[in-house]
Amino acid sequence: MAFLHFGSELKRFGRGKLPPLGFVVVMLLPLLFGGVFVSAYYDPIGGLSKLPVAVVNQDEGELDAGAQVVENLLEQDDIKFIEVSAEEAREGINDGTYYFGIEIPKNFSDSIASVTSDSPAPATVNAVFNNSNGFIASMLGNQVVNTVVETMDTEFGVRIVDNMLVGFSTLGDGMNQAAEGATTLSDGVGSANDGAVQLADGAVTLRDGIASANEGAQSLADGASQLDTGLGSAATGSQTLADGLSSLSAGTAQLGQGATQVSDGVGQLVDQVAPLTAYVPDINSQLITLRDGAATIASELSDPSSTYRSGVDSAVSASQQLAAGLQTLKDGSSQLSIGARTLADGTSQLAAGSEQLVVGAQALRDGTVQLDEGSSELALKLTDGASQVPTFADGADTTIATPVETEQAGDTTPLFGIGLAPFFMAVGLFMGATVAWMILHPISRRALDSRMGGFRGTLASYLPSTVLGLGQATIMWAVLYFLLDLNPAHPAGLWMAMVAISWVFISITHMFNNVAGPSAGRVLSIVMMSFQLVSSGGLYPPETQPAFFHWFHTYDPITYAVNLVRQMIFNETPSNDPRFIQAIWVLLFIWALMLAISTLANRTNKVLRMKDYHPELKV
Repeated sequence: MAFLHFGSELKRFGRGKLPPLGFVVVMLLPLLFGGVFVSAYYDPIGGLSKLPVAVVNQDEGELDAGAQVVENLLEQDDIKFIEVSAEEAREGINDGTYYFGIEIPKNFSDSIASVTSDSPAPATVNAVFNNSNGFIASMLGNQVVNTVVETMDTEFGVRIVDNMLVGFSTLGDGMNQAAEGATTLSDGVGSANDGAVQLADGAVTLRDGIASANEGAQSLADGASQLDTGLGSAATGSQTLADGLSSLSAGTAQLGQGATQVSDGVGQLVDQVAPLTAYVPDINSQLITLRDGAATIASELSDPSSTYRSGVDSAVSASQQLAAGLQTLKDGSSQLSIGARTLADGTSQLAAGSEQLVVGAQALRDGTVQLDEGSSELALKLTDGASQVPTFADGADTTIATPVETEQAGDTTPLFGIGLAPFFMAVGLFMGATVAWMILHPISRRALDSRMGGFRGTLASYLPSTVLGLGQATIMWAVLYFLLDLNPAHPAGLWMAMVAISWVFISITHMFNNVAGPSAGRVLSIVMMSFQLVSSGGLYPPETQPAFFHWFHTYDPITYAVNLVRQMIFNETPSNDPRFIQAIWVLLFIWALMLAISTLANRTNKVLRMKDYHPELKV
């Protein structure tokens, strides 16, 4: 009943301190790999938002499409896009600051707008990768770039269709209508030019006529002034005449009274000289004649109805009317003189304005000549343009469908196995360093018993393992190089790096075995390996992992082993990458530190204890 013995086998793990602990550790070893790996790579895609990616915009086109693309990229939360200069991007991708880069070239906008040209070509987005930054990072970068390009294709494709194809479909009709309108404009401008010429000629004639009218108005003003002066003199004379005639009329009445008195006196004299008639027979007849004549004169001068008196009265009345009329005429002539002077001033201004009209009309004539020439040329050009409305060349449909394409610069993405080779090589070498102490003794009892110094005792157990490590690294290198066509950039450098890494890893496992003992040391080596695998950045970038693994990445020896192997496989000039020198110095420091710790541990290992003869747990 063999099954009853399994209880006895388990009972031995209940005694002492190390057996129970070892039993628990062995139970947890699968969890270290299963749980740690699942935790480390739980959601690497979700961690891409922490992955630094360089974006360079060198677009110089008027469309400024590059700036729009960069703005959209910087607004995304899925990837940590950082806009930098071309030099900063180059240096950052080379030293691992940025995992990859996206460059918008100078002709990006011009290529977007080339869909209507004779040679349409898609715009190019340059994706720059560095395999030294990790294979998975390059793969993720390719996916990111493809997604970005697909987004650009959709966005710019819709813009091209909306803003260009629709416009060009109606451009021909619009150009034809514009050409017809320009032709009509040219005809109208020609007619306007003829009218402008006639207007200029008429303006000259008008100017000459106004000049003549101005001269006549000046003469009229002078004549009106002279007339006003003459009428003033006539009015004064007529008033004097009226006054004289009035005096004459008054004197005539008095003269008539005097003539009556003379007639009466002569009549009395006739009566008085009647006795003398005998002596002077003619005197009486003469006195009678004198009397009658005086009576007649008195009658003419005193009787208003007499011819003389009525004539004098008519003359007085007429002279008064003449004086009044001349005064009215004088007042009118004054107004005429003022109006004539105003007219003369107005015609002077009109003459000056007509001169300006002539200048303006001539300028209008010259302008319409130029306008006629320009409108004719416009009609000709629009007609030519209507016949030259761009048609889409062959390939425009492809350019519209995919206006943006990717052009990969820098390193090309290798095959999957080659891309992950640095990680698997480092893991294999650490595994070899762990199992090396399953056949070799990590502690040289002979060296310790012979009273060798601590460091010499350490070398006594360490140096034999370096021969095994040399063989492991050389065999792995030969298989990869000759059978799997790894084709590294530096074959000899890769071999030396693998040997050096093997020796460093052996020093680490050697230290664990010296400090904790062979059994616990092997377990610690396996535990250490599990954490190193997921923190090294050999698969996914550490930025995509939880914070603990990202922190441990900096102190992980496999991190620097992977970086060193990547430099030897992918980088033609590793000296330009600071990670190359960094890896060498860090691994050298780890190697020296591990040997120093092993040397200190060997000082206590010189004393044999009961547990050394009868260990509680053997692995």
